[in-house]
Amino acid sequence: MLGDDELNELQEEIKLLETQLRERKRELHEKRYAGLRTAMEARKDADQAITEELKALGIKAIRWNPLFP
Repeated sequence: MLGDDELNELQEEIKLLETQLRERKRELHEKRYAGLRTAMEARKDADQAITEELKALGIKAIRWNPLFP
């Protein structure tokens, strides 16, 4: 049988490994979606630039949905 000290050491090691696993999963998630996040930000900037250009041309509002042309 394992002694109390050995069990406590194993529990601490498990807690440490679980913490490391959570951190690595979070890093993986961030890296996996970084490209999408960048693309969405670029699209937002482009949409804002289009809106400003339309305002400069005197067009107040335009209803446009890229999914349903």
